[in-house]
Amino acid sequence: MGVIGAKGQAMEMADAIGLARRRASKRRKGRPSCVDCFFHCQMLCALDLDEPCSTFRPNTQDGLVPPRQPSLLLRQTPDEEAARAA
Repeated sequence: MGVIGAKGQAMEMADAIGLARRRASKRRKGRPSCVDCFFHCQMLCALDLDEPCSTFRPNTQDGLVPPRQPSLLLRQTPDEEAARAA
């Protein structure tokens, strides 16, 4: 069974036990909502919020993608700064 078939079955099971997906509401363009979240789309979210929570991850074709990490900036020691100034 492929991913597409499993997703359809998951939705059928959710409907059968009375779970309903949140309906897409009108929202501002460019702002993410829970409907766009990977966890919501995979039915892994147990929260019922009006806006995305801190664990929001966009649902993409590649699956769960970790957020970008900031680049590491190395600090110079006071000795190095003095050597450059001289």
